[in-house]
Amino acid sequence: MRSLRSRLFITILGVVLLAVGASLALGIVLTRDAVRTTIRGEVESQADAFAAQVSRLPAKSAQRLRAGAVRPAGARGGPPGGPPPTGPPGGPPGREGTGGPRPFVVISVNAAARLLPSAAADQLRQTGSVDGTAEVGGRESIYAARRSGDLVVLVTRPDVVSGDDFRRYLSALLIASGAAALLAAAVAALLARRLTQPLRRLSAAAGEVAAGRHPEPVPPEGTEELDDLAEAFNGMSEQLELARDAERAVLLSVSHDLRTPLTSIRGYAEGIEDGTIEPREAAEVVAREAARLERLVGDLLALARLRQGVLEVDREPIDLGAVAREAEERLRPRAREAGVEVRVEGDAAPASADHGRALQVVSNLVENAIRVSPRDGAVIVTAAPGEVRVSDQGPGIPEEDLDRAFERFHLRSRSPHGSPDGAGLGLAIVRELTEAMGGTVAVENLSSGGARFTVRLPS
Repeated sequence: MRSLRSRLFITILGVVLLAVGASLALGIVLTRDAVRTTIRGEVESQADAFAAQVSRLPAKSAQRLRAGAVRPAGARGGPPGGPPPTGPPGGPPGREGTGGPRPFVVISVNAAARLLPSAAADQLRQTGSVDGTAEVGGRESIYAARRSGDLVVLVTRPDVVSGDDFRRYLSALLIASGAAALLAAAVAALLARRLTQPLRRLSAAAGEVAAGRHPEPVPPEGTEELDDLAEAFNGMSEQLELARDAERAVLLSVSHDLRTPLTSIRGYAEGIEDGTIEPREAAEVVAREAARLERLVGDLLALARLRQGVLEVDREPIDLGAVAREAEERLRPRAREAGVEVRVEGDAAPASADHGRALQVVSNLVENAIRVSPRDGAVIVTAAPGEVRVSDQGPGIPEEDLDRAFERFHLRSRSPHGSPDGAGLGLAIVRELTEAMGGTVAVENLSSGGARFTVRLPS
């Protein structure tokens, strides 16, 4: 029985049946006590009422009653538990006649003493009142005796809770318990189905995800924990879909970026082999395309290391002004080739970061700015305490894409001008490196044209 629904059903039903059983046992005890208390109260009330009637009888009627008070055991109006005396309606109590039975007898004190337990008889003589239970004629009975002069009114009732008569009470309790058990089974089945239904939906949706499909969001329902689980699953499903889309984009983009330089290298190699291309010219092209491949592979490796958290980042005092000048110096040949001027503004700009990673961040931004700036344009690198800004004179970034400019391949696929970093990975690396150093990076469009990237690091 591995089904959660079956286990929940059995668990809920077992707990309810246990509670019903305990309630039934307690109910039997309480019912016995309640029934016995009710009977005892009725017997005492009747004894008090009949004793009051006897005390108000005229002397002649009392004499007649006293004359016939003592009766042999088993006779009409005999001992407790025996047939009660009969008499006509309105006639003297305890006298025989043609009427229906009356639940009491009037006997002498001595006769009552012979019928009652000795302790009860002593109490009757002393206080004139006694009640309790006694076994009479092989049957447990509840009695109440009240003395009125030299007569005793004795009222008896069978103790139904100690005999077969209690079965009717017990049967009623058992029927109620059985109905409660059936209701509990129905409620347990409903609860088990209701609790497991959201899990079944989650299981089906997880199967869709495992099959590579994107399921519909699982609606939150049920308990708070199940709602949290559904929301967490929906979030995971969305992230997996985004990761799959990014993976497809990476494969498409990388395959394209790898195919182009490889095709160029193969073409020039075949040209050298055929003798249609000068080896020197082919070598320049092959070197340029090889550098492009090297840069693309380096970007992919750097991004993978950042994602895995294996790229070490140091924290040390650095000068962002010196970093900016070093980046300009290493990219000066590239800027001269593109006909773009790179100017560094600002003096000392202290910060706390990794010098090598900060240089990689600024170099990536400057290289992107050189790529998108027109010939005879200018790239401005401004250093300030804890901050570096790189401004270009390119086409800028579409406003609707500013918030996603640092996502992998997003600008490459969205912008008509392509990504400013060529392969669509450079800006993602800039953000990852900056955040690894405890900083932030942002981009905005300038009113005069172009874009400005701002890197802020702890100072």
